[in-house]
Amino acid sequence: MLTILNKTMKKTLLALFLVFCCTQLSFSQTSEDATGETGLYREYEKADKELNVVYNKLKKKLSKADQTALTNAQKDWINFRDSNCKFKSYAEDEDGVIANKMNIDCLTQATISRTKELKELIEGF
Repeated sequence: MLTILNKTMKKTLLALFLVFCCTQLSFSQTSEDATGETGLYREYEKADKELNVVYNKLKKKLSKADQTALTNAQKDWINFRDSNCKFKSYAEDEDGVIANKMNIDCLTQATISRTKELKELIEGF
């Protein structure tokens, strides 16, 4: 009788263990983005890809000298965008989730704005 009880206990404990592991695995997959940052990163990546497409379209329309000027302006703009967004976001909550979300949002909005600006330049050529 004791061996049957031991086998039943072992099976029950194994089943409970497996349920616990599956629950933890499921939770870790669904709560991957408890802070909401993943969605913001995806928005930023989308905006950045569009900026690169528009930038390259504009660059193809320019002379070599203007291409160099655009490349330099774009590098300067990226440095400005990054430091400006860092300044705006870290003043609130240095290295915290809120600061990170504010930084990502700032980068996204600035990138969208720059894309619009470059689109307007394309229309002028």
